[in-house]
Amino acid sequence: MSKVMLRKTDKKCALCRNWNGAMGSTTIQPKLGGNFQVEATEKQTCYERTSQTAANFSCPKFVPRY
Repeated sequence: MSKVMLRKTDKKCALCRNWNGAMGSTTIQPKLGGNFQVEATEKQTCYERTSQTAANFSCPKFVPRY
C-alpha cells in the first residue's frame, strides 16, 4: 500500500465530485496547508466516465469536491 500526497489544486479522481458519488474517497486524510493524503491503489467508480479509476488518475472531466 502506497500513500500519495495531493494538493487541493490537483485535478485527481480522489478529489473529484464524480468519483464514488456522494461518498468520495474512503482513504483520504486532510493534512495541513490544503493537502490531502490518499491511498494510491484505491479504485472507485467514476460516474462521469462510467468506469473504475484509481485515486491518482487525472481526468479532463474533473469537478472539485473540496
